[in-house]
Amino acid sequence: YDGVPVKVHAKSKAVVVAPPLRGSGWVVGNGCCEPINAHRGATLSIDGTAHAAERFAIDFVQLGANGSLAQGDPTKNESFGYYGDEIHSVAPGKVVAVQDDQPTELPGALPADQTVQTAGGNYIVVDIGSGRYAFYAHMQPDSLKVQVGDTVKTGQVLGLLGNTGNTDGAHLHFHVMDGPSPLLSNGLPFVFTKFTGEGVVTDEQALVKFEVAPVDTSALSGTHSRQMPLNLEVVGFGE
Repeated sequence: YDGVPVKVHAKSKAVVVAPPLRGSGWVVGNGCCEPINAHRGATLSIDGTAHAAERFAIDFVQLGANGSLAQGDPTKNESFGYYGDEIHSVAPGKVVAVQDDQPTELPGALPADQTVQTAGGNYIVVDIGSGRYAFYAHMQPDSLKVQVGDTVKTGQVLGLLGNTGNTDGAHLHFHVMDGPSPLLSNGLPFVFTKFTGEGVVTDEQALVKFEVAPVDTSALSGTHSRQMPLNLEVVGFGE
């Protein structure tokens, strides 16, 4: 900056990964590149060090046929059509961390008893090589299909989308980081191999209140390759 060239190391290039979900109507929650939100504004100070693990993270939720996240009583997880959807490995790698002892929470409010250790709920961390680790969080209890030491392939089912940890509704939290610990790492940029832009949610409050969310279907529409979907973008990942 200030006229001085900034050198970018090749390792800093965004890693290309496959989508972790299937189907259409997925909304990018707390995504890139708003100045401040629950991800980009979050830092963790632990053992005298500060990390920004979630700066490129995405909370994936899915609009139903009624244009809302919930199709029925929004205080029940089963009203969210994507609750229990399969979560797929975005790249080949080795499982290096697993947590699967957190109970399912009720949607509508953040639980009061969460700690930094339990905030991710039930999760999986996969070493995908070159100092990068894929993190999948808030999964359903007892749905994880891998354990530490297992090798996984791209597209392999890792478990089911849930509502565990520090969450007020079913979603998949996904990000890539530079270490195996969700608490002692920094987030790294990533792009998806391919996705379809289906529009952008224009009223975030309607979304979080489980009301019908208006979508501008002309915004960011079409096929995207090797890109990161932006905040509130609605995307499809195919089958």
